[in-house]
Order: sequence, then C-alpha cells, then structure tokens
Amino acid sequence: MNTKNIILKNKDLESLFFTGLKVITITTILLFTYSCSNEDDCAYGILNECPELGLNIGDACDASGQGVLNGTVTEDCECIEAFPVIRTCPGFIQNGDFEIVTGNPNATVDEDIDLATSWKPLWQSGSLADLFNAATTNFGSSSFAAPTPSSGVFAGMWIENSTSSSATYREGMFNELTAPINANTGNYTLTFDYANMSESIASNAIKIGVYGVYHPISGTLPATPTGINTPTNLDLFGSTNTVFLGEVTITSSTTNAWTTATFIIDTSTLIIPATGINHIMITNSHIPFPDYGKMYVGLDNFCLIN
Repeated sequence: MNTKNIILKNKDLESLFFTGLKVITITTILLFTYSCSNEDDCAYGILNECPELGLNIGDACDASGQGVLNGTVTEDCECIEAFPVIRTCPGFIQNGDFEIVTGNPNATVDEDIDLATSWKPLWQSGSLADLFNAATTNFGSSSFAAPTPSSGVFAGMWIENSTSSSATYREGMFNELTAPINANTGNYTLTFDYANMSESIASNAIKIGVYGVYHPISGTLPATPTGINTPTNLDLFGSTNTVFLGEVTITSSTTNAWTTATFIIDTSTLIIPATGINHIMITNSHIPFPDYGKMYVGLDNFCLIN
C-alpha cells in the first residue's frame, strides 16, 4: 500500500514537472513572438524608443490632436506635423542627378530642363535651364567646354548678376521635393556640383541663388519676367511663399572641373513659408556683385538631406 502511494506521488510530481515545463516553454514563445522583432520595431508597445508616446522614431503620429496621423516622431521623441525623416540621398530633391529623362537632351540645344523628371521651368515660357549628357557636343557656343570628368546627364544655365534692367540672361530651374520642409524642423544640408563651362571667356565672379518655394504642385507657373530683376526672385512666387536659402559664389578662376558646393539650411532661423516649402528654385542670386558678371555653369548631383 505504501509502495503504491509512493509510486503515485512520483507520477504526480513527474506530471506536475512536465506541465510546468510546458507552461514555461509556451510563455517564452509568446514573449518572443510579441516582443521586439528588431531594434527598430517593437510590437504591442512592450518596448518603444519613445515610451511617452508609445511609438518609435519615424512612426506616424497625431500632431494636431485630432485623431489624424499627420506627423512623424522625430529623434527627440516629438510628434512634428509633416516632418519627414530622410537622412540619405536622393533625399528631398527628386532626380538630383538628372539621370531620369523623358526625351533626348541633344534633340534641342537649350531650354529643355523639363525633359528631366521632377524638374521644370520657373515661369510660363522661355529661359529654362538646359539639359545635356555625355554625348553632347553642341552646348550652344564654341566657347563652352563640357564639365570634367564626364558625369552622365547634367544641367547648364547662364548665371548673370547685374542691377541693370537691360541685362540679357535670366535662367533657372525648379524641383518638386519628395516632401515639404517646415519651419523649426532642424538643419538640412544641401550639396551640388558646379563647373564653369565658359572658362575661356573670362568673367567677374557670379553667384548662384538657391530658394525654397511653396507652390501648389498643379498650380500655374508665374508669368514670364520682364527683366532680370522684375520681379525679383523673392517676389516671383510671392514674398510670403519664398525664402532665400543661400548662394554659392563662382569666381573667374573657376575651371570646368566639377566642384562641390555645400551649405546648411537652418529652419529655426529662416522665415519658412507657413505652408512649408515644397520646391527648390535654382537661378541667379537676387543680391548681385557690384561688378557685372556672366557665366555659363554646369550643375549636377543635387542632394538635400536632414
């Protein structure tokens, strides 16, 4: 009798042990399944990079408090409206290397920048920037030389700085950004390559101006300017829709070898349009040098990141 009881107790203990082991195993599997699958993605809120929000950096969030996911969680764990997290090129500028084209850049010598996807004119007609590629031999003037080294498809335009109303050249181009850039969303870095294609015809220094613009994606472009300063770059799309982001000086000693320009855009100090900026405008600077300057400049590899 005692022996039988001992055997039964041992079986009960054995059964209890295996039951407990099953529970532990199942619990472990469930915890593994419903916890973080990787460091950037924590399911069910067990672990989050921003626990006060219950979200991770880069997640969509409700910035307006109206139940609409209209913002993005920043690295500071703040929900900022329409703040895109883009840290590597191509970044905010679309087709920054001009390689996506819808036609032959050599079919027309000039004013064909709109063959490059996401690039367009600044105004309704005339004075577009130009588009070339490695096969281009005609740049519109025998004095122009292709940038070196060869970089595939690239843009070119006259940059003229003058206060004279009789100045001839005012060209530019306009890029639709991948996402709007709003005020107080940190610093952004803009880089692009430039080359002096008119090196053989010496000129005083010139300045390329870069502007941030809010303009409806399907909106009508401004009327063609009546002069190099009429209207000014700041007034072309309306002064409340435009912000001067910076300029790059190109001296008379600059060659046709590609050079990289870099500058920082600080959205906490600039007066960004209330609706943000959704385009970048590249043209001559509205702040000319005292001495007249004119230069034909090659441009390539635009990159705008945060």
